[in-house]
Amino acid sequence: HSSSLMCDLYVSWNGWYRLFIGGQSAQLPDTCVNQYSCSTHAPLWLNGQHPQVEDGVVTRNICGHWGNDCCYFQSNPIKVKACPGNYYVYEFVHPNFCYGTYCA
Repeated sequence: HSSSLMCDLYVSWNGWYRLFIGGQSAQLPDTCVNQYSCSTHAPLWLNGQHPQVEDGVVTRNICGHWGNDCCYFQSNPIKVKACPGNYYVYEFVHPNFCYGTYCA
């Protein structure tokens, strides 16, 4: 167990990502995530519904929960796509603050 906080600001995001947890397909939460979740101070979550396959690529805002405000931090928007086979891919970008990480 590491005491260091995660910060996705310095990750070289490039292209599209599919999330897995324990080998199972995972997705970003699209409801408010408790602060201090996901090994960080202000966890990032998808502010908007996940798309359907027929929606193609959509842009969604990203929020970071801090204090009493689920969307205290409004991070850079990302693109989301639903894929046949019941999973999603995300075009992650740099959050505009530390310490925030994308949750799954």
